[in-house]
Amino acid sequence: MKYVVYIWLTLSLLMGCSSLPEHPQISDALPPIFPDYIGVTIPDGIAPLNFDVKGRKSADIIDVVVKGGKGGEVHANGKYARFDMEEWHVLVHQNVGDSLTLTVSIREDGTWTQYKPFSIYVSADALPEWGLTYRRVPPGYDAYGNMGIYQRNLSSFEEQALVENTAIDQNCVNCHAMNRGNAEQFTFHVRGKYGATIVGTEGKTEVLAPQNQELGGGMVYPFWHPSGSFIAYSTNETHQNFHQLRDLRVEVYDRKSDIIIYKPSTHEILLDSILAKPDVLENYPAFSPDGEWLYFTSAQRVDTIWKNYQDVKYDICRIRFDAATGMMGDSIETVVDARSMKKSANMPRISYDGRFLLYTMTDYGCFPIWHPEADLWMMDLQTGESFPLDGANSNDSESFHNWSLNSHWIVFTTRRDDGLYTTLYLAHVDEHGRASKPFCLPQQNPKEYFAETIYSINTPEFVQTEIHRDKAQLYKRLLGSERVSTALKVAD
Repeated sequence: MKYVVYIWLTLSLLMGCSSLPEHPQISDALPPIFPDYIGVTIPDGIAPLNFDVKGRKSADIIDVVVKGGKGGEVHANGKYARFDMEEWHVLVHQNVGDSLTLTVSIREDGTWTQYKPFSIYVSADALPEWGLTYRRVPPGYDAYGNMGIYQRNLSSFEEQALVENTAIDQNCVNCHAMNRGNAEQFTFHVRGKYGATIVGTEGKTEVLAPQNQELGGGMVYPFWHPSGSFIAYSTNETHQNFHQLRDLRVEVYDRKSDIIIYKPSTHEILLDSILAKPDVLENYPAFSPDGEWLYFTSAQRVDTIWKNYQDVKYDICRIRFDAATGMMGDSIETVVDARSMKKSANMPRISYDGRFLLYTMTDYGCFPIWHPEADLWMMDLQTGESFPLDGANSNDSESFHNWSLNSHWIVFTTRRDDGLYTTLYLAHVDEHGRASKPFCLPQQNPKEYFAETIYSINTPEFVQTEIHRDKAQLYKRLLGSERVSTALKVAD
């Protein structure tokens, strides 16, 4: 008898959790869902766009019917919209170049409401990369806490740690970069007791000394030359101030910064005086896809910068680079004259087809992640036209952006969801450099993920393939004392 009761209770629970809409009230409003996937554009192969009821309140069941413009249908019903992985991928693939129509019904206090249907567009432009890499860091300013660099499969919810600071005495791990998403060419920096700069080239990983004694600084904000023969870094003396205003928390600024070029084959740091002027702050280097130009940001130093940091405004500049010699050109060109707009431009990233320059624009400074006014901007390098990327921007900070290899997708961080934590969003970019409405990186259970995960995610990069690394061996080397020294080579 007890088994009959158990089976009856189980069936009752299952039926209660999969209740279908009966005689719903019809609403002209769009459904209150989170994340907001209404009207977004997605690539084929993206993980299911699961979502919940925003705020939830008394809502207890959500029912979603998804129909493809070219055919096919999937259904989700439960505490939140959770789509079957295989069914979702089949439906999205079937409707490439068309759209999906979602009809959402929500049961609250026993009453069903069916909301106005909305569309999700499936781009004909593929997103060829396997996934993303990014740093996940807890809130805080002085202590590093538990942080790490992770990789995430874009077609599923699988996330793996590449390096976690809990294994190296909670030293800070940051500033990672790969060469065009190549998992075999990577670099990242470690600060603290076990400080180092790690450089991986084809089949070889080296642990460099964290600072060059002659240079007097470390190697941060890296960007690979497309040949893989050079890595551009900045070397910075970074400080921070804390605000007393409610909507401003911290200001990160540089008292000194220069651009350097590292040559892995010789362990040489190339320092050209044209990018190391004492009265100029150079930062955020980025090579052009053809390797012939080095882009960077530049600002005039100001007196008592800790007090006058609002007067520091950066332009985006570029200089010729000779990959045969590792030497710079003789003159610097200003590409984005932000100072004439009384603004500050940062984080230049050129699309891999060489057509567009993506950057952030703020009122001042070089660290847009803490600036609510920070927006993404785009420059057409063929016409010289610059414009805010309105399709992707929000009322809060956008920063830390990167391109897909086919130059049709971008990933960036934003605080739009709660103003506190940075999350990852992706957006499609058309042939004119205009962005579609971005979508939040899908999570298996979005409500649980965003409510319980008190981490910010930053420095995202697309990665072509899954990264396979011997973490135990890497930790052993980082915890050891052996470091490869670098030699400084100065060009006047």
